[in-house]
Amino acid sequence: MKILLPLILLLSACASSPDNKNVYRKGAADENAKPEEDYAWVDQLNFDKKTETKYQSDKDEFDISSEESSHALVKESLANLSAVRLEETLTRNDDVLTKMNIECYQNKFDEALKIADDVYSQYKNNTSYWNQLGTCYYLKADYAKAILFYNKSRDLDSKFVPPVNNLGVVYSKLGKFQKALAAFKKAADMSTFSVTPTYNLAQLYLRFGTVGKALPIFQGLQKKSPKDIEVNSALASANLLKGELATAIQIYGGMDKDTLAKPSIGLNYAVALKLSNRPVDALTIFGNVTAASSADIKEYAQRVEKFIRN
Repeated sequence: MKILLPLILLLSACASSPDNKNVYRKGAADENAKPEEDYAWVDQLNFDKKTETKYQSDKDEFDISSEESSHALVKESLANLSAVRLEETLTRNDDVLTKMNIECYQNKFDEALKIADDVYSQYKNNTSYWNQLGTCYYLKADYAKAILFYNKSRDLDSKFVPPVNNLGVVYSKLGKFQKALAAFKKAADMSTFSVTPTYNLAQLYLRFGTVGKALPIFQGLQKKSPKDIEVNSALASANLLKGELATAIQIYGGMDKDTLAKPSIGLNYAVALKLSNRPVDALTIFGNVTAASSADIKEYAQRVEKFIRN
């Protein structure tokens, strides 16, 4: 019986947290990546001169709950916060770069880019500023500018991990998987304490069916952060692909109903149950999955439904 490939989603890293404030300072050499277009105007913008604000690792953080802080990937990126939590964090946070970043994740790009313009003179030599700006353009699907600004961030500090990881995310989005692989490997090597690049590297391995490389990485991440939903979901997917159905089902079975309602998780759980000769349970899980939000997920959901009903 042919196993349907699980849906693999990549995660972008953006801001560090209090627990990770120093880990981005470790690591190694710069990469000779160059932007694919010329945006010379970036250094020609003319603003009133203000006191510059240099990058400070203890400011590169955002407010998260104690429960969320136990999720390793949540601590390193705003990408996994719900819309409600993003708004709460925006309301309580007075850090200008965090506000800019949150508004980008809320698709308030005009407001976010106005902040970027207003604080340019203060932050033009701040590596985190350019990384956050790159993420804004990544979320706008302007990948050329995202690459430019991530490289600008790296020019200011070649040991700063987030833009290296984020370049990998952009390259993966563009289908340049060899470049993505190199970026994720480099970011993971630069900081053994940062979880997101290692997770993204394992996701890329899993995407191309190299379960043998992905599985031990996910197992290690799960030991570090046993409550992290994305890590547990990836670990379950890896076990599903390997044919370790009992292990995959055990992991999925420990998730709550809201988590299992996510298409990227619930659909794979339904497949695992069907393959384990539990068609009724598979249909129950499938029936509780929320509506798919993209064409790729809709197509996968249709395949899963056909599979579990036959």
